[in-house]
Amino acid sequence: MYMFKLMTKFFKICFLSLFISLNLFSKQENINFYNSSNIIQMLDKLDVFGKVLYIAAHPDDENTRLITYLANEKKYETAYLSMTRGGGGQNFIGTHLKENLGLIRTQELLKARELDGGIQFFTSAVDFGYSKGPVESLDFWDEEKMLHDFVWIIRKFRPDILITRFNQTPGITHGHHTASAILAQKAFNMSGDPDVFPDQLKHVKPWKPQRIFWNTSSRFFNLDKYDKDKMLKVDVGIYNNLLGKSYNEIASESRSMHKSQAFGALRRRGSEIELFVHTQGKMAKDDMMEGIDTSWERVRPHDRLKELIKQSKDSFDIKKPHLISSYLAGIYRELNRITDRHWREIKKKEIKNLIKVSTGLFFESLSDIEIAAPGDNIKINFEAINRSPVDIKLKKIVMLDKEILINDSLINNQFFRKEIPFTVPDDSKISEKYWLVNKPSFGKYSIDDLKDLGAPDNSSDFTSKFYFEIEGQEVVYSSPLQNKTNNPTKGDDYKTFSVGNPIYINPKNELELFVNSNKKDIEIDVIAGKDNYKANISLDVPEGVKYSPEFHAVSFDKNGEKKTFKFEIDLSGSKETNYDIKYKATDDKNSYYRGIDFISYDHIPLQTRFPESSVSIKKFNLDFKSKKIAYLMGPGDLVPQSLGLVGYQVDLLKSEQINLKNLREYDALIFGIRAFNVDKSLTQLKPQIMSYIENGGNVILQYNTSSRWNTLDLNNFVPYNLQLSRNRVSEEDAEVRIINPEHPALNFPNKITTEDFDNWIQERGLYFPNKWSKEYETLISSNDIDEDSNDGGILISKIGEGHFIYTSYSWFRQLPAGVPGAYKLFSNLLSLGKK
Repeated sequence: MYMFKLMTKFFKICFLSLFISLNLFSKQENINFYNSSNIIQMLDKLDVFGKVLYIAAHPDDENTRLITYLANEKKYETAYLSMTRGGGGQNFIGTHLKENLGLIRTQELLKARELDGGIQFFTSAVDFGYSKGPVESLDFWDEEKMLHDFVWIIRKFRPDILITRFNQTPGITHGHHTASAILAQKAFNMSGDPDVFPDQLKHVKPWKPQRIFWNTSSRFFNLDKYDKDKMLKVDVGIYNNLLGKSYNEIASESRSMHKSQAFGALRRRGSEIELFVHTQGKMAKDDMMEGIDTSWERVRPHDRLKELIKQSKDSFDIKKPHLISSYLAGIYRELNRITDRHWREIKKKEIKNLIKVSTGLFFESLSDIEIAAPGDNIKINFEAINRSPVDIKLKKIVMLDKEILINDSLINNQFFRKEIPFTVPDDSKISEKYWLVNKPSFGKYSIDDLKDLGAPDNSSDFTSKFYFEIEGQEVVYSSPLQNKTNNPTKGDDYKTFSVGNPIYINPKNELELFVNSNKKDIEIDVIAGKDNYKANISLDVPEGVKYSPEFHAVSFDKNGEKKTFKFEIDLSGSKETNYDIKYKATDDKNSYYRGIDFISYDHIPLQTRFPESSVSIKKFNLDFKSKKIAYLMGPGDLVPQSLGLVGYQVDLLKSEQINLKNLREYDALIFGIRAFNVDKSLTQLKPQIMSYIENGGNVILQYNTSSRWNTLDLNNFVPYNLQLSRNRVSEEDAEVRIINPEHPALNFPNKITTEDFDNWIQERGLYFPNKWSKEYETLISSNDIDEDSNDGGILISKIGEGHFIYTSYSWFRQLPAGVPGAYKLFSNLLSLGKK
């Protein structure tokens, strides 16, 4: 057991970042092992020229079966456009929410695409939470801005076909889903018009896809309207002998990467039919690419090119794949005669990859450290090896403006290594995620460079170019600068080299609550980003706010060193209740306003962030009669830390510690969100819990979910029956009605009025019970516009000397956001029966 005193950030001195550099509009590459079966697949793909863009709203909306089939069986360039990064969702594996959850889900999508062969895009839309209709979604996102994003991505990727996951009918699914279909249908007609968004034409040309489909299923139809005979059908369950798996097996593995959403999927095998409704463009009866030339004839190849392609296939030997390298080098050379620049560059990249794989060519650029500040001196190792008898010469390597002449032949299986000193340029920009450099608005990320728009992640600013001569042909490969270490449990551990600051300021808490007081000490960790560094740490504060001391002078000897400081904040000179305070570090040249943060989960690369160093302050009065709280965590939330901010002592207990003897010392026991979803064995605790309640304890059970995929029956645990539904109140400003005004929970120790439901964030609540026993009392009621009232958001039953409370209101969002009214009502629930 331990007490959460503050909402802390855990700082790890192990500067890690992404291990991969992602090209803006091409399939993200990784260090993978290829075999001759892969080469056969790649040679077959060389003859295919089709492109498909699949469109939906969130990470995990995509149909991985279809993406896998299109990318691997049909060998089309297949991309998924997810409008949002999913930051408004829930996190089933940890406590990260909002932008940081969006980072996790972005990486989960990239891992999914590595498995299914797809390409990943995003718009600048922020996932602001559940929306019940497209009108609200398009309003928050700014429909015109979203159309700009859609048209840009269509023009850049140039798909032949668009496929939407959802249709345009409101009310049958999430409002974001419907909005994604509406935008896709409009963008289909706009992207080919040069008068639409002419600002884009400096970088792209107008492009009109040939047709658009809706990838449908029976759940979108009334049974009498569901006529499969009128739909295009595709069997995506085909078995691929070269891959040793069926496409639905691969799709299940891809789907299972969405771990933060608990979307693990069983492998499926056998025929599976996907259905498509034609919505716009030229009709197709039997094949989605009907009437579209997906062969080499699309780019009018000359005879020599066609001859070389045929020879490469006819000559391929699975035991000696390098034998086709001379044909591949010839194809690369002949591709320069293709006038269609778009397809020429795509096919040249495919040939470059084939040359690399067939010869066993490997190369990389390695930095001796993971994060450096501008002006730092680092060491870079360039490594390469040719694992074939093919004549390959490494001519030179170029890193930014630094050229290293080599002119060495790479002898079969002999390792090449070259180390150079390198100075990080003074004008290098910090490696914060491009969509998070600026503070997002409620509905949109602010992206400075149009050319970044759509990319799943940052591209590397430090990319070396290896100039090889292969079979007499110059071929240039790019290699992002990385750091490689030996992880004891993983082996090779790659992180993309990142540019940071010489100093970082990490607030102990991103939110500080001034409860019943105008003065409080706030604490920061200051971390060195380079050796031998000095600076002064101070604050930028609003008018009327005072702080002391004026500054802290800090001096560091070593990079990574950390020191802790306090400032006393005095709000007595201001009548405001909400404040934003920025920290800054000033040396003799510059001021720095950022911290450093790490997001670590086993299934994705460690994410390194450089967020703005600031603290949000909220001031309000609060009374509470309970002091010591036990908390049994579900998959993770920040409620314990949030209660600690206002003075509660909160101890985390494990299920085996739940017994009457241990619970006697606590005023209340809280179950974390979805606790019973992740551990259904908790129902076995019912006897101990009931004894605790009868002896005066209060138990709060926060929301759990139940669906047709994951049925949960709480009636084996709760004292009286209740039935969970999928009902939610998604409008954070939805009216809240007090229906039991005399109940103690609305009066003691804090008087609750409707004003206490002002300034809530994202939503009121979710998965409300829709049926419950008469033994429960209700307190408040709310609903979205034009929907039935949800009265079961707080259900209270007095049992003996204590109380059982089930609540579906989203305390896990409101308390970490410092919403005063939420604190007051939650404190009242904890104080029930106290004096």
